[in-house]
Amino acid sequence: MGNLSPADGYWELSKVREQAIVCFREQLKSVVLKDKSLKKSKVRMALVPLLLHLSDETPSVAKASEEALLAAAKFLGWREVQECIRAQQMWRIPECLLAQDQKRAEEYLNESLRYLNDPQDAVQEAAVRFIGHAAQPLKHRKPEKVSEICRALQALTEDSEEAVVSLALQTILILRPSSTPPRRFSALRWLFQCWR
Repeated sequence: MGNLSPADGYWELSKVREQAIVCFREQLKSVVLKDKSLKKSKVRMALVPLLLHLSDETPSVAKASEEALLAAAKFLGWREVQECIRAQQMWRIPECLLAQDQKRAEEYLNESLRYLNDPQDAVQEAAVRFIGHAAQPLKHRKPEKVSEICRALQALTEDSEEAVVSLALQTILILRPSSTPPRRFSALRWLFQCWR
């Protein structure tokens, strides 16, 4: 028996991820054909992990995620998400997902925060992008939640790849309340006040 390298362990973990996703997809198909006993809430719980694993560095895992996400969108009756997947417009999926289920945006956001610690830079980056989309509506309604998100993104910057760090910092800048001009002032008047 030879020594296993870290790459061998990574491959094994990739196969486990792929098989779990394939199993979920097959379960969805069988439920759709039978009695729909699988609750929609359980399917919704799988959406963020599937979405983020579209960026998995292992192509077979990314493909399995794509197929499972398509099956989940069919199960939920979300045509716009299905169209995005079929057209390979993966960048539109987070926006469509959030538009389909706005009530669960904060739940999806909380789920995506776990992926900031994923060992894959591509999945971390996908999580940061999704967080940027999902947190926008909370910017003014729940500033304490946005502060929590910014702290999580700031912690990410300590030991991640440069592209992920840059994206996290940009997201923090977008999410933090800025000194935007009040509506009752014109932009020119606001700029004049800033120069005083």
